[in-house]
Amino acid sequence: MVGDDANHELFGGRLRRPGALQGTLCSPRGDAPLRTYASGHSLRGEARWTPNQKIADALDAAFYASFGSVAPTGKRTMLALDVSASMTWDTIAGLPITPREASAAMALATAAVEPDVQIMGFGKKFVHVPISPRQRLDDAIKAIEAIPMGGTDCSVPMTFAQRESIDVDTFVVYTDNESWAGAVHPHQALTAYRQSRGIDAKMAVVGMTATQCSIADPSDPGMLDIAGFDVSTPALISAFSAGL
Repeated sequence: MVGDDANHELFGGRLRRPGALQGTLCSPRGDAPLRTYASGHSLRGEARWTPNQKIADALDAAFYASFGSVAPTGKRTMLALDVSASMTWDTIAGLPITPREASAAMALATAAVEPDVQIMGFGKKFVHVPISPRQRLDDAIKAIEAIPMGGTDCSVPMTFAQRESIDVDTFVVYTDNESWAGAVHPHQALTAYRQSRGIDAKMAVVGMTATQCSIADPSDPGMLDIAGFDVSTPALISAFSAGL
């Protein structure tokens, strides 16, 4: 990766081409090239280099350009992000990506393609996370970090939406591990929301470092548990939301 300015310009130009990293970026692997390059050393092996800002910027640009490859569902979506410190403790799938970084990347990707999305955080209160599709990933992560930490109660998105009369087709919770800190089970909260709003809403819980999840009612096709997180997860959530 270390070379003269001409090589940096050539490589950076290739990265900026449409679809340069298409199909890989809306997942932990999508952020991995940027994170690995910026770190100055390989994840496996002993290779080291001095990061070049032009290449880092090109990787960043390619990351956002790839959002166009994510198929929108057209569903009214609420993302609920775990903002606790534990979201920075582990990495995902052996890559230099933390659950917090992956959740921020997914929030950006969803905001970029879905016309109606709300991004919330499990702070001391359930609060709006100021993330927009035009933000850089680092800025989105900073927005998450600024929220005071609170418990990750997976029933809160539904009870909040019901109380505030918000129409949601799909609730998606991103956490590092399975969480349920409330008095109401998420399935009960989802059922109450459906009845209150007259919407056959769905819910997916993604435990990005979990080995198992048990939030969903197995008899309810509108609930989905995902243990772990890899390149197939975004497509799985999209298909689930769209009813495919």
